[in-house]
Amino acid sequence: MAGTFGLKARNYAVSLEAGRPMLEQLARPATLFGATECSTCRMQMEDGTGKRTLHPAQYLALAYGLMPEILQRLRRPIRDLVLS
Repeated sequence: MAGTFGLKARNYAVSLEAGRPMLEQLARPATLFGATECSTCRMQMEDGTGKRTLHPAQYLALAYGLMPEILQRLRRPIRDLVLS
């Protein structure tokens, strides 16, 4: 999705096309959440699929019970965070 390159208006369509196979997999009903270390890719993944995406280290922290607030974040619908 190309990080900040993909967020620029002139590159957004190219970025989405490059990430289309990944977005299609993430959009599948069997896939609950995404993972990326890039915050701008996270924004595009969440925007393109409506599914939460976390940093891989956050999943490890969640698995070890170190950051229980992450579980609350995963349960909140993404659309509730977008201002109208």
